[in-house]
Amino acid sequence: MTDAWTSAGATHPTELLRQRRMALLLVRLPDKTRVWLFWLREPGQKWLRLPAGSLLVAGGLLSFLPVLGLWMLPLGVALLAEDFVLCRKVCAHMLDWMIRRKPHWLGIEPDETEEDAYLRILPHIPPHHRMGRREQADT
Repeated sequence: MTDAWTSAGATHPTELLRQRRMALLLVRLPDKTRVWLFWLREPGQKWLRLPAGSLLVAGGLLSFLPVLGLWMLPLGVALLAEDFVLCRKVCAHMLDWMIRRKPHWLGIEPDETEEDAYLRILPHIPPHHRMGRREQADT
């Protein structure tokens, strides 16, 4: 689990939704990147996550320079969302926009629901990052 998961409380439905949507997004990444990002979202990696997220946000804001890109901004916000409430809200809004406008970015097929897509990707998520029906029943 992440710091955001434990600090926001497992019973908060918007946090559960944000965590599940982040999992949908992360599973779409290449294997090495996915493993690295799941590892970086671990509670013990806060010492590395904060500088990495800050540098990614700064790089995203400087995207007009060569080599840096706008893609860095949402990734940095997503990393910082594990530790800061403001970034958590921004990340939740970004993921909500993706679900409404571009569900295929999260791997959701036209004929399936968000829940079905999550259940489909569940085997690809590390066990301690899963938000299953048991956790949902606690809400």
